[in-house]
Amino acid sequence: MLIPILVVVNIPVYLFIGWLAFDNKDQAASTFFDTITAVLKLILVPRIVRVLLDMDTSESWGLFPIAAFLAACAGIVYGEYALIQGMFGA
Repeated sequence: MLIPILVVVNIPVYLFIGWLAFDNKDQAASTFFDTITAVLKLILVPRIVRVLLDMDTSESWGLFPIAAFLAACAGIVYGEYALIQGMFGA
């Protein structure tokens, strides 16, 4: 029961990490919504569709940043879970 609570409570942290990871000076999004929309397009739209619709850019890093982002989010939840279990024991 604790892990789903941690996942929901950390949504602002995930948004902040996503903003740090996926925005750069050249293509900085003006809002968190723009960043989340861009990340979801990378995840949900297959590469062949992006190429056919001319959505693919040469500066694209591929799936590595997305995998690193998901690993960071999972690491945060696991770290908080381990910390809570260590402090309060269960």
